[in-house]
Amino acid sequence: MTTLTTVVPTRGFEPLLRVCLDRLAAATAHAATLRPLTTRTVVVDNATPVPLRWPPTSDRRLTVVRFDTHHTFAACCNRAVAVAPSDLILLLNNDVLLDPRAVAVMVETLGAEPGLGICGTRLVFPDGRLQHAGVRFGPTRGPYHHGRGRDPDTVPRARVHLQAVTGACMMVRGTLWRALGGLDESYPFGLEDIDFCLRAGQAGWAVSCAQTVDSLHFEAMTPGRIALDRPSRRLFMERWHGRYTIDGDPHD
Repeated sequence: MTTLTTVVPTRGFEPLLRVCLDRLAAATAHAATLRPLTTRTVVVDNATPVPLRWPPTSDRRLTVVRFDTHHTFAACCNRAVAVAPSDLILLLNNDVLLDPRAVAVMVETLGAEPGLGICGTRLVFPDGRLQHAGVRFGPTRGPYHHGRGRDPDTVPRARVHLQAVTGACMMVRGTLWRALGGLDESYPFGLEDIDFCLRAGQAGWAVSCAQTVDSLHFEAMTPGRIALDRPSRRLFMERWHGRYTIDGDPHD
């Protein structure tokens, strides 16, 4: 029996979170019909001013971990995984609404390739434009979302190996997570997911993005996201510039 823990950090946005969890429940239920799968969800309440007062305590598959002071995304995920270690770990943003088949596709993709340690999934904006089909690396700007803003039909759906995928929806083997010690908490906001993927590659694991279904991602719901991202980007470039493969198109 394979175990799957989904980690959902959140700060406010409770109505959106509820929809996110409903969609997650549908996707994990569908996956469980295809192969033996035990699922658990850990919601990290990252210092929401009015603490979350749910779910019903009778639902043992859903746990809420509360931080009374703000923590980084990496710290939230690391704490949640420590609460519920498992064979597979799914990092999921609270503004991602999964396609009902998305979890099954990621589980199947990892199961079909023993050397694959991380699997992301294709994400689209509410208006249907592509948000993420994997992460590419440009010669000057570093990592970016491949195909961002394009018509999804113009970006091939063939699954290929990549250097990284977004942590907005990223499934990781538990053995890999433990071997790398989780996400690097040095990053104040952003790029800890890309750092993790690159470290996985250094350790000999492959990374891929499931392209067969599209899940919805609102993206950038955190106030002041661009300003918050700058220190993380500086740290990332200090550590990784010149150490990744340039695989991006200047016009992408």
